[in-house]
Amino acid sequence: MSSALNRVRSLSGVSSLRPAHFLGHNWRKISCHDISFFSPEYYGLQRDFRRDVKHSYATEASFSCPEQLAPDTNNNADVERRVTNPLIRSHHHSQTTRSSTLQTPSAFEPQLERLEAKKAHSNPKSKPNQERKRNSKQIPTPSEYLSKTLQKHVFGQQEHSSLRTFHYGSRKTHGRPSRTISLQITLAEYIRLVDPLVSGSSSHATLSETGNNLDTAIAHVFRPETYAYLATRGYDVEDVVSWAWVLRSQDIRQAITRMLVLESDSQARQRTEIPVFIPLLLLKEHHLDAQSFRLLLVHALHLMSGQPSPPINSLYRAGKNIEEPSPAQSRPRITLGTCVVIVDRLVRHARQVWPRALPTIATVFARFLTRPHAKKSKKSNMSQQKLDRGTTEKFNTCLWLLSMPTKVNPFRAASIQQQAQFELLKSMASQKPVLPLSRRGYQAIVAVQLAHKKTLAERQSAELKSPSWPPWKEEKLGMDAQRGNEGLQSRAMNVLAQMLEAGYSHRVWEKTSTILAGWDTDRSPTVQTRTLVPRPASLSSATDDGTDNYAAIWAARIRATRTVREAWACFLSYQDQGLPPNPTIYAEMCAKLIYRQMAIKRRFDETGQALPGDGPEVHAEPASARDVIYVHTEPPTIEDLLQEMFSHGFRPSGRFLALLLRSAPTFRTGLDYLRHSELSQKQVAALCVVWGQPSDCPMSLAKALGSIPDTVFVSFIKLLCTRSKSIRKKMIGRDVLSPNDFPALTENTQSRQPLAALTDFHEGLGEWHHPRALWHAFQLVKLRQPACHSAWVHVLDTMSSERVSKRHTERIRCLYRIIGWHETLAVLNWMKVRNVDRGSQGFKALCIAFKKAVDAGIKYPGIMEEALTLIHKATRGDQYLSSDPDAFAGMVEAGLQTLKQEFEFLVLPSTNMPDLAEESVFVTGQADQSHPQMPTGLHVPSFVTLHSFVGALGIAGDDDGLLHLLQWMSHSFAELNEASQERQNGNKNMRLALVAMRMYLEQSQSKSKLQEGYEIFCRTGWEWPSDEEIGEYSRGLYK
Repeated sequence: MSSALNRVRSLSGVSSLRPAHFLGHNWRKISCHDISFFSPEYYGLQRDFRRDVKHSYATEASFSCPEQLAPDTNNNADVERRVTNPLIRSHHHSQTTRSSTLQTPSAFEPQLERLEAKKAHSNPKSKPNQERKRNSKQIPTPSEYLSKTLQKHVFGQQEHSSLRTFHYGSRKTHGRPSRTISLQITLAEYIRLVDPLVSGSSSHATLSETGNNLDTAIAHVFRPETYAYLATRGYDVEDVVSWAWVLRSQDIRQAITRMLVLESDSQARQRTEIPVFIPLLLLKEHHLDAQSFRLLLVHALHLMSGQPSPPINSLYRAGKNIEEPSPAQSRPRITLGTCVVIVDRLVRHARQVWPRALPTIATVFARFLTRPHAKKSKKSNMSQQKLDRGTTEKFNTCLWLLSMPTKVNPFRAASIQQQAQFELLKSMASQKPVLPLSRRGYQAIVAVQLAHKKTLAERQSAELKSPSWPPWKEEKLGMDAQRGNEGLQSRAMNVLAQMLEAGYSHRVWEKTSTILAGWDTDRSPTVQTRTLVPRPASLSSATDDGTDNYAAIWAARIRATRTVREAWACFLSYQDQGLPPNPTIYAEMCAKLIYRQMAIKRRFDETGQALPGDGPEVHAEPASARDVIYVHTEPPTIEDLLQEMFSHGFRPSGRFLALLLRSAPTFRTGLDYLRHSELSQKQVAALCVVWGQPSDCPMSLAKALGSIPDTVFVSFIKLLCTRSKSIRKKMIGRDVLSPNDFPALTENTQSRQPLAALTDFHEGLGEWHHPRALWHAFQLVKLRQPACHSAWVHVLDTMSSERVSKRHTERIRCLYRIIGWHETLAVLNWMKVRNVDRGSQGFKALCIAFKKAVDAGIKYPGIMEEALTLIHKATRGDQYLSSDPDAFAGMVEAGLQTLKQEFEFLVLPSTNMPDLAEESVFVTGQADQSHPQMPTGLHVPSFVTLHSFVGALGIAGDDDGLLHLLQWMSHSFAELNEASQERQNGNKNMRLALVAMRMYLEQSQSKSKLQEGYEIFCRTGWEWPSDEEIGEYSRGLYK
């Protein structure tokens, strides 16, 4: 025991951790990463916002990892016991979890429940004990005990837990785990008892008192049996200190960095690896940014494949190849149960922030399930069949996980999901015997195919459909008769047919999918509709007798139409059958009316190239009267149909409510939609009460705000921003910036404003605007925890838009463009503080705002001083700002640096990331087929975004930046081209970006740069833009 006491006392704090190893370059490298991620400026912006909701890694729900997610990797029997225990299953969300996050209980839990039920049936004596456990207060598992210890003893004094929107598991536990010794319990006891004394954060006790208390705490935590247990597992006291150092990080990025460095250190010194429960805790985090997730993904792939992590020395040997491991080294370091949970969480995070990683995850998981040593030849036929059934079920469950919609751009990610599913299908087909698809597996493939864009044959078939209803094939040319039925059966329809041939009868979910795939239940044609189908859990086991199931089928029929009258005919047919009113039917019909109004406003009938079913747009009625479908009553207006819906007691919710808010014709109408919605009174109050400061918001309303679904919250923020894009006329030209019009600039200097409600504004201002709408939107996105990416992007886009009407002089408009750029930068800083991903749309808004500001400074050189004076008074309250003749040049230089940094953060994976992750065999380009490669970039921006970036670089005269961008576009041409094909006008937008590139390069003073750009065009295979294209583009005629 004396050796343990001396060892712990020698490790007094993080700075003394493994002193012999971390002295010198290695320790400085780790410190560099910590500093680069968490500089004082990073948190300084947040200090004045709300101390009680300061974001930190250890305050998230990631520490509620139950026992089966932290298995003992050296005891397979113990792992399987914990994986199959339903009393300790993971709950990612409470009942108020936002629906759009797509975080559901583990998809592997049904099989765990069946295994546990079978186990309980075979052991009747265990049933009374299990019943008593369910009815009494739960004893925490070791991992739950660790979670609560971290919550209480690390950050418990720094924030009010009642403001958190995430919960540390749904089980109410108390006391200590029944298991006396485990790695998690030892770590929790160290953090609870020893770490406060070592770090000096426990109290203001004297040195002698602290020493005595430390001796007592160490003796309690590291008892002889604990010390012996650590030794049998290959660990010692300094390992426990290292794990505490990782889990007490300030946020998730720092925790991941420390974990990777310690893992590499352990391999370099041939010590036991970090226990698996630590990366599992990190993966339990509800939200990860793309770069943090990529780090965890690299580590998880090494765990699943058995490939060793790169040694820490590789940090300082750039370019040195990693030796290929021997087959013995390639054995996975985790069990099957642990791998299943890791994949579940990896897929969830990938859907949220990095869908491009899904194929890599699927490939590694497939190889894990089918690895040669996974099947033992000595097993009996019955045991082998049982193993095959388990493998088949895991394959089919993973197929379904891969089919769930991504959080951002779900339709564009369908091709990536399809590729990931194909990786699993190829692996299943390669087995002997071939692993079959289950009903859930077929449903997963159908769901992805319904979200995928039409193939060429399907588009040609859609073009041949008659304008009348039903839309049978109509031969327009002689060659159409020779084409046969190619394309009439969509890919989703073919999968449904194969499902029927495999012996799975079509239930309600399959029937609705058949209608959306292009064929009704009576074999008459419908419109093949690209859509996101809901999870079939509520429909797959239902019969056709229920009213709700009839409504689901008829709702699909309404959606699979082209015009308002066709949808209205389906609506009337549902009513004519005597079926009771249903909110789903009303929601689908209202959506058709709303999207038709949107199409008229956007002049879709004149400019749109999309075929029916390609998007939500509703087409016009046929030109010929004989093709117009007959209905005995004319379609109603949106208001009339909603009033009828309200009269039946139905209230909008979820995505339907979000659509109503986005499309509300007036601000007052949008508030009426909220009043008639299914949101609770607290949720409505959280949205509509305008507080003087975010800190004034009560905790109960802050929790209610966090419980609102993401789709509804984002749509409400868009409603606020849309109704406040224009600066109020009476505020233009004044010598002060109004907080209501410039909330980001005046955040820290404005006086406290009175409490108000969105419904209380003077009717004389009109229903189109609200004086405090933009200020309220900015406060809501800051108050919302966790941060909502799409809502922040709406605010950023509003700040960068043209907010002064053309009725004012050009000089006034240019003045507010410069002010708008600085406010955009202020919003960007707030997003960085909260670690909110800007994405392609946010980066595009930055480029547009910067281009407008530079153009304004070029047109009116003296306007910069006036703009800076207003900004300085708004941000600092000073009445005078000395003139700076180089202010405009400084703004341009700083703006270019910001845009380049944001672009690198958008597309490059290695920004602010440890070099050891870049040395992984899954990342380097030297791996063969045995090591599936991760995507080379985080995001693939559209050519619309690249065109905005070209314009920003060009107007600032950054010729070198243009060439570097062109080189990157040439190098990433395959990915850019593949992404552009998923968009309707991808080729046209690509040409627009290339024409802008040539025009700005021709304005360069150096002819060599133009020649270099021409050579890049030729090497890539792009056609050099013609003089006519350049002329049309410069005149604004090139579309």
